[in-house]
Amino acid sequence: MRKNETYGAQAIAEDLGNLGEEIATDTEMTLTETKPQDFNHDEWEALREAIKAMREKLDAMEEMIDRAETEAEEFDEDAGEDRYETYWA
Repeated sequence: MRKNETYGAQAIAEDLGNLGEEIATDTEMTLTETKPQDFNHDEWEALREAIKAMREKLDAMEEMIDRAETEAEEFDEDAGEDRYETYWA
């Protein structure tokens, strides 16, 4: 029987924070070292677009958490809901 392993919310939060910090640091260092005459607008526009796309993904993730939280608050064990038993078994 295969055991499902979960990737906990705390670990995800730590990874997200670390990744964000790393990207922010790399961006700052690169911009600091870039001479004005070497600034490539197209490359930085690509980064702006990636930031916008990630912001949308982060908003979607927050909505997922909100839905799960609402479902958890409304969950009634006495109602006999067993839909999670096969998934988490």
